[in-house]
Amino acid sequence: MAYIKTCVGGKAYNHLLPYLEAERNTERNPTSKEVLKFLENVFKDPDRRIKAQQEFKGLKMPYLGDFNNF
Repeated sequence: MAYIKTCVGGKAYNHLLPYLEAERNTERNPTSKEVLKFLENVFKDPDRRIKAQQEFKGLKMPYLGDFNNF
């Protein structure tokens, strides 16, 4: 864990530190894969909310279309 702490900096470190502290309180050391998965979840696509709103606004039912199929 000490190696991972030295390799990570900035915003990633700020997100990672509480996660590692919580894991230490459970006396469990997360693997490097678990740490990377955690960081991937935190730093996914920063525009995912905007993209989802754009997709939602783009939904259109065809003229005289069946709402059940929409």
